[in-house]
Amino acid sequence: MDKCVYTGCDNSRRTRGLCHGHYQVLRTYIRQGKTTEAEQEQKGLLMSKGTGQGRVPAGHGDFLDPDATGDAK
Repeated sequence: MDKCVYTGCDNSRRTRGLCHGHYQVLRTYIRQGKTTEAEQEQKGLLMSKGTGQGRVPAGHGDFLDPDATGDAK
């Protein structure tokens, strides 16, 4: 199984290219209005709904700080 698209994360992809922890943080950020799904899809950090778990382009930067642990603040 492929790894999470978040830079430096070795966890397996689970939802839309992200591991469970990073997906949950992203969902929190979306609810808080810090980002949108569309913004993250454009950056290549979130796969479109219904596209499966294929490759997401790398090198677009991450939506979180590099030291994120999966706990959104």
